Amino acid sequence: MPTFKLLFIPFFIFAQFLTSAQVREYKKMMADNSYHFYEVVDAANTYFDIHGRGKGSGWKNFERWKNENESKFFPTGERHTVDFYLPQKEYASILAKQSHLKNKTSFDNGWVELGPWDANTVTSHYSPGIGRVEDIWIDPTDANHLYLGSRSGGFWKTSDGGKNWKNTTDFLVACGVRTFDVNPFNKNEILIDVQHGGAEFTHGIYRSTDGGDTWIKSNFNPDILGWGGLGNTDRIYKIAYHPNVNNQVFLGTSKGLFVSNDNLKTWTLAFNGAATDIEFPSNKK
Repeated sequence: MPTFKLLFIPFFIFAQFLTSAQVREYKKMMADNSYHFYEVVDAANTYFDIHGRGKGSGWKNFERWKNENESKFFPTGERHTVDFYLPQKEYASILAKQSHLKNKTSFDNGWVELGPWDANTVTSHYSPGIGRVEDIWIDPTDANHLYLGSRSGGFWKTSDGGKNWKNTTDFLVACGVRTFDVNPFNKNEILIDVQHGGAEFTHGIYRSTDGGDTWIKSNFNPDILGWGGLGNTDRIYKIAYHPNVNNQVFLGTSKGLFVSNDNLKTWTLAFNGAATDIEFPSNKK
């Protein structure tokens, strides 16, 4: 019996350590579409059964991910075969049948704001749900000319210092714009990341050559990349034109830092790993 205890206890500790190390992999599995959706769920539940679901455990973030993604892969759970453009195709199908939906001003009497105008009357939470501005650009030669990107509200522009705003991305494949940049050699050319408003998963980069009035899909899109779009958990954190090198663009993404020397016709991967911000040296003091 003593000999059995000496052998059993180390084995038990080793098995517990091995199980804990294995189930931590659920986070990596969430970001890897080669894993079946329900494989990820089983691995995560095993982890939280051992470590608990209390504050700081990561359980709430996992449940948000599960809620966001389960409907995309039900009932099979297969993630690697997902159609990146399924929502866009369905939307196009609706528009083909009801062409009047293509222009929001064509609705009867247009849109009328119903409020609430005081968000604090809706909730006492520190974040009352009034939206979020993620990025902003001010024309260096005209302070009344501004662009901004909203996490769930898209791309907005004003030419009168903010008295009036125009949104131009309502009818793209997704409603969020986390990051954008304006070509310093041509301020009418803009690159935006189009993303899920809530989860921030990217649908690729879109380009405007008319100051943000219209948009076309750039080469940096899910079809060419093989990632992004419906079903992925990939993000574009930062788009940045080089301030002094014409047509050079830097992209900070969850896949790494990408660099293009031909205005996003082609690109190279500078390094793997999440690149969340991009800054250029400045002589300003």
